[in-house]
This record gives sequence, structure tokens and C-alpha cells, in this order.
Amino acid sequence: HSEKSQASEKLINHLRNLKIEGASLGKSGDYTNAKATLDNALEQASQYPELASLESRILHELGVLEAAQRHPKAARDFFRQALKLESKLGEEIAQSITLLHLASLETEQQLFSQAIAVYQQALALQRKNHDDYGCALTLHHLADLYARTGDVATAIEVYEQVRVSEAYGNNPSAKAAALHQLAMLKSSQEEFEDALVLYQEALEVEESINNPSGKAATLCQIAKIYERQQDLDIALTLYQNSLTLIADNPLEQAATLHHIGGVKAKQGNFDEAIEIYQQSLELKANQGTPQSIAVTMAKLGKLQAEWQGEFPTALKNLRQAVVMLQQVGSSEAQAVSEVITRVEELAKGSAG
Repeated sequence: HSEKSQASEKLINHLRNLKIEGASLGKSGDYTNAKATLDNALEQASQYPELASLESRILHELGVLEAAQRHPKAARDFFRQALKLESKLGEEIAQSITLLHLASLETEQQLFSQAIAVYQQALALQRKNHDDYGCALTLHHLADLYARTGDVATAIEVYEQVRVSEAYGNNPSAKAAALHQLAMLKSSQEEFEDALVLYQEALEVEESINNPSGKAATLCQIAKIYERQQDLDIALTLYQNSLTLIADNPLEQAATLHHIGGVKAKQGNFDEAIEIYQQSLELKANQGTPQSIAVTMAKLGKLQAEWQGEFPTALKNLRQAVVMLQQVGSSEAQAVSEVITRVEELAKGSAG
């Protein structure tokens, strides 16, 4: 800081307004003017030692601005400058907020171990300041990161803390998401009874906030458990119930129809399965990802060959599926290639 006489009240208000204006311009996507406004505010605030707190807020907003433009290095630098000042001033709430932004940036950059470390720093400050709701949100982020990095046991332990947090009582959609994610982890560990209890809890919350999309996703996950346990009739009913809740979402419908097709095939209702896979493909045609289209196409091609003996059509679908899977680098391409080899042999046999 180059020393100046004390800042006037008028100047302080002017700089606060510049900070607010710069942040607002950034949110509306006018990055050039946002940066110019915030730089102007920073240059003036930094000349007055007593405005260090305001200076830290401006640095924080510059970090947010750079992060929004996908400039991680510059964003990280501004956040760290803000943190240094906030720490020096003992402003722990502001510090925890800046840490959360930095952790989010590290997550976007796939730097998960750094993100975890930063979230833990934020959590320590939130706990110290009795910010129960902030703690619940941060724990939720941490649980998600532990799951993404394969530390399922820690993820489950942290999600359990979120589940019992009273702070999430006022945010039912976040609570439902946490319950759903915890249930998915339990299911991945083959703890199906625990998973079903959690999914049921999530359903009740989704019902209370009238969230049909969330409810549909939860019903699908419950159906997958019953399908794995070969309770196919129950699985089918649940998938069909899910389908009725997502009439206005073609992609979710397509994914659910794919599951229904799989159950129909397992039940030996091959003609119905083929018809349902075709419906799923029609819905995926415009917006579906290449991988999801290819997986349904492969299932369809296999049934067309093995059940209907429609070898030319089946091989066309299977070969197209392999190309799409190879293009996205999917490990499933190999399995579909092996199906093609078998179908080609079947086709030769039938021709002979």
C-alpha cells in the first residue's frame, strides 16, 4: 500500500458501487467492462490501508470473473491474494467463501486432491463460525469428490453426515440429491437393503417438493436394484412408473425405455423389447449422446439377429454401434465387435 490520507466516506461508497457494478457486469457476460470497472476499483482501494477489507472483496470478484472466463491461473491468483488479506484481517466468513470458490475452480480443472484440501480448509472455518448450512453444503461437495476419486468408504461416511444434518432441512432438494447419491454408492457396494431405505427417503422428499424428474430418477435406480436381483416384474413396474413422470423430457424417456427394453428381453418378450429399443432410438436421434445411441443400437442389433434372424439389418446396426463407440473411446466397442463376429457366423450358417 502506498500511504494516503484517510479515504472519505464518499470515496468508500463510490468504490463499493464500482465493485457491485463490476460483479453485475460479469454476471451478465460483459467481461471487458466488468474487468475495467473492478481494476479501477482495485487500483483506488489498494492505496488506502484501511480499505484492505474492501480490497479483498474486489480481488475476490476479479477471481470470480476470471473463473467465469475459464482463466484458471488468473482466477487462482486473485483468490489467493484475497485469501491472504482476509486471513490477515481475521475475516473468516469471507475467507471461507473465497475458499469455496477456489475449491470449485480446482474441481472444474479436475484437480480433485487440491479441491478436497481447499474444501476442508473452508469446512474448518465454517465449523468454527457455527455455519451449519455452509458445513452441510461443503460436506456435500467433499462427499461428491471422494466418490469421484474412488474413495467410496469416505464418500459414504461424509454423505451420512450430510444426511443427518438438520441444516439441510430447509433445503429439501439438496437433501434429496444427497440421499440419492448416498443410495447409489451403497448400491455400488451391493448394500441393496440400505440403498432401498435411502432411495425411499429420497422419494418422500422429492414427493414433498413436487420434483417429478428427481422422483423418476430415483424410481429408475430402485428398479435397477430389483432388476439386478432378478425381480423383473417389480423392476418393470417401477421403470414404467418413472416413465409417466417424464413425459416432457425425451432424453430421460429414451433412457428409461432402454431399461424397459432390457427387462422385456430378460423376460423373453423379444418382439416387445425390439419395439421398445426402436422407440428409445427415435427419441435419442436428435439429442442423445453417441455412446447412449450406440449402446441401444447394439442391444437392438443383437436381438434382431438372435431372435428375428434379420441379419443384414442387425449387422448394419451393430457395425454402426461399434464405430460410434470407438469414436468416443468406449471400452464397450470390443464386446460389440465380438457380437458381430458371432452374428456373422450365424448369418453364414443360415445362408448355408
